[in-house]
Amino acid sequence: MQTAIWFRTICRNNGFDVTDEQLHQMESFVEKILFWNKSINLISRKDEENIWTSHILHSAAILFKVRIPNNSKVLDLGTGGGFPGVPLKILEPTLHITLLDSTQKKIKVVQEILKTLQLSDAYATWGRAEKVGGNPEHHGKYDFVLARAVSDLATLVKWSLPFLRASKSGRREDGRQLGYLSVNPPALLTLKGGDLETELSRARRHKSVKDIQTIDLTLKGADQLEASDKKLVVVRF
Repeated sequence: MQTAIWFRTICRNNGFDVTDEQLHQMESFVEKILFWNKSINLISRKDEENIWTSHILHSAAILFKVRIPNNSKVLDLGTGGGFPGVPLKILEPTLHITLLDSTQKKIKVVQEILKTLQLSDAYATWGRAEKVGGNPEHHGKYDFVLARAVSDLATLVKWSLPFLRASKSGRREDGRQLGYLSVNPPALLTLKGGDLETELSRARRHKSVKDIQTIDLTLKGADQLEASDKKLVVVRF
């Protein structure tokens, strides 16, 4: 069983410090997921013993590759049990994050988890992306859309666009540190696996896509991800 201390060590090895409070929140999140997973399928049952590697680290790996600017408004599309949104909110508290899923019972659990963890500026919303994206409360309100194991890339592009703010001229300063990819909003950040060539080709045909970049999720000291085909796909609009 992987431990929270192991997770903190991996974070430090990859240039990301985790405070005691953040580590405690992440442990509480894991406990809640495992508790609710007994009655609601938030993650695969076979993944429970590997939750720190298969879900927590996989979600957090976004922040090892891309620095999301402080105070960004972020939508976690198809969040399921709160991935990757909740781990990212814990590690980057300034984010204003909305977690969206079309399964109501999952969203009710996520709402309960957010309340227990006392995460501010974090909200869970139930609904289908195709409909919620047209709601004035959400339409054009977000800097970034996150997604993990939701749909093919072309479909994610189509679902994401209504949520994203219009592109602004000029560059936005984000305090990027050396070694991290600089990404200015609006953009889609999605965790994918497998052979992506066909997906990438289809997504690039969309007239709103400026460019797409794939990043290997290789991490120092984390053989679990190094041995996988997991990638972070960054779509700029």
